[in-house]
Amino acid sequence: MKKQIIYFSFLVMLIDQISKLIITNIIILNDNIQVIKNFFYLTYIQNEGAAWNLLYGNRWFLVLFSLFALYIVIKYFLLDINIVLKEKIGYILLIGGILGNLVDRVIYGYVIDWLDFYIFGYNYPVFNIADASIVIGSILVIWGLLKGSKK
Repeated sequence: MKKQIIYFSFLVMLIDQISKLIITNIIILNDNIQVIKNFFYLTYIQNEGAAWNLLYGNRWFLVLFSLFALYIVIKYFLLDINIVLKEKIGYILLIGGILGNLVDRVIYGYVIDWLDFYIFGYNYPVFNIADASIVIGSILVIWGLLKGSKK
């Protein structure tokens, strides 16, 4: 079961990397393509920070933080033998997302973001598949851990 998590995590990372390769080949940096007017755009940006561009310019700190996060997830959580399906999916998304952005930071020095949403007039920060995977994976893992703590 643990091997499946690792294999599928690499699949998530691969999907993220392929999507970024496609975007960088069809959109000019800082330009966008309208998909749904006033709601969804494909916008190619290079993010040198973390979420909302926090820690801008701290590439190696973010690389080390990502490696530390992977270590913690694998050592302290994945070794749990009672992982339920939603936690398994959560770990796949979490690890795959961390790896996807880690690859960008190591190779390029920034993360390629491209999903751009306007929700109720608010332009949400541009993100990528790895970011979405990290958020959804974290929610699933935390949900699973909280449900487990009630037993």
